[in-house]
Amino acid sequence: MNSTSFLVKGGSIYTMDPRQPWAQCLVVRGNEIVYVGPEAGSGPMTDNATNVIDLDGGLCLPGFIDAHDHYANLAMTKVGVDITGLTDPDVIVARIRKYSLDHPEKPFIQGFGWANATFDGGSPTRALLDQAVNDRPCVILSWHGHDGWFNTAAMRAAELTPGSPDPDPGVQYYPRDHEGWPTGHAVEPEAMIPILAAIGAVSYEGLRDAQRLTIDAAPSWGVTSYMEAGVILGPNEYAEFVYQDLVDRDNAGTIPLRIVGTVWSREASDDPAAVVATLKDWNHRIRSEHVKISALKVWADGTFMSGGALLLEPLTDDPTQMDRGTMTFTKEQIERQTELAQLAGFDMHVHVDGDGSVRAVLDAFETVRSKIGNEGCRHTICHNTLVHPDDVRRFAELGVIANCTPIWGTDYEGHQYDVYERRLGPARMEERLYPYGDLVRSGAVVTYGADLPGSQIHEIAPLMQIEAALTRKRPGHRDDRALVERQRVDLHDALRSYTINGAFQLRLDDEVGSLEVGKRADLTVWSQNLFDVDPSDIHTVPLVLTMMDGRLTYDARSDTTVDD
Repeated sequence: MNSTSFLVKGGSIYTMDPRQPWAQCLVVRGNEIVYVGPEAGSGPMTDNATNVIDLDGGLCLPGFIDAHDHYANLAMTKVGVDITGLTDPDVIVARIRKYSLDHPEKPFIQGFGWANATFDGGSPTRALLDQAVNDRPCVILSWHGHDGWFNTAAMRAAELTPGSPDPDPGVQYYPRDHEGWPTGHAVEPEAMIPILAAIGAVSYEGLRDAQRLTIDAAPSWGVTSYMEAGVILGPNEYAEFVYQDLVDRDNAGTIPLRIVGTVWSREASDDPAAVVATLKDWNHRIRSEHVKISALKVWADGTFMSGGALLLEPLTDDPTQMDRGTMTFTKEQIERQTELAQLAGFDMHVHVDGDGSVRAVLDAFETVRSKIGNEGCRHTICHNTLVHPDDVRRFAELGVIANCTPIWGTDYEGHQYDVYERRLGPARMEERLYPYGDLVRSGAVVTYGADLPGSQIHEIAPLMQIEAALTRKRPGHRDDRALVERQRVDLHDALRSYTINGAFQLRLDDEVGSLEVGKRADLTVWSQNLFDVDPSDIHTVPLVLTMMDGRLTYDARSDTTVDD
């Protein structure tokens, strides 16, 4: 169906427009919404050629906006042997060995899904992985994608020796034995990427295969816009061709969603002025109708589970009670990055995992505000795994957006509840862990993003994340223990986070995020009204169709993703 006009009626339309939250009818002409209101008033906007979309009692919503993800390449981290949820090292080795024996044709073995807490000291070894695969390189990524586990053959392929430098000592590095040899654990991507490249796991063909699983599949989840929170292939210059390829695809009409990209900074040695200069250049030069690069992504820390994030207090299971982790950048460095980005007209998008890191970044934002103000800024702190209550209120006070991944706020993988309880203790867990409900109730602007590879590919679907936000349980697992049950949110707030709030963060709110006259026609149709569905069943509600810019990009009535 490729008509230039559509009439949507026959069910409920939830607009996300506070002036008119609900409507009976909506009319699209070209790529624009031209009418929203009672069905009786739609006549002048339609004619005999108008295509009718009958909601059949279902629900029409704005298109979903994934405000933090890595569709451009990180589906490459979800290939090979899946060890997600396994916690016994012997069982893990057996699973990898079987996969290797079943695939003798592969020049290397790749996989994903391990958790730091499975291994002594949170660090797997190549000696253990050699028991599974010793005839060719093998790299297994952690469930969150920040760390890699490699065997001896992979170490040799990457030519790692005792003399090989760590990319960023103490932050992105290789744990080593007493002779200086890497033990088999790459902490953070800058340590991991050279190994993946050396074994042949990074290629243009792999990139396109990855995008077929994400960018091309996005309409089937109801996603019409997303933030590319970092094309992680190495230094920024490696990402330039990826963005240019996306622009070329958009110009050819084969990109089914809007993309807001980032230039990123990950190492303390990065020159903030040079990074912002790259952002200015790419923002001007690499763009198309639906693709632009307009934010500075900064990894302020890594993950607290691997010691790469700053905590306000040591972990409960730390025998020394002295280690509070670390940050990639100092507060002063983040201040400099923020000031330069802000003066150039760009927003910050900062990865933060530890509660100490959250405080440091908020302090940096506050310092910059006191120096040059922050009117019009839409800086974002993403992940917010641990946030002290004193800092929760500061998001709204400072105008800082909180980006969250709801499915992490569950007993993720079926064992994270126990890990958090052991490592944080029940009191800190209850007070600070994934405080997504507290952030909403504080008045902060909250947005959602699935953050592949921290979520599985099928968990990118917004209804999966929304159900997790409402229940604090894994979708499809009614008997799970709710992880900090008081952090649940209601459906209205979850939908806001995935629509108009996401549009606000991406500076697309004058175009999309709500169903209003004059905005672009980005919308979804669901077979049931989500407000009438048990929260534990929301992830099962079928998507009927997705429209982006006035064209159908997914239509279940013809069981297809629509290509022009």
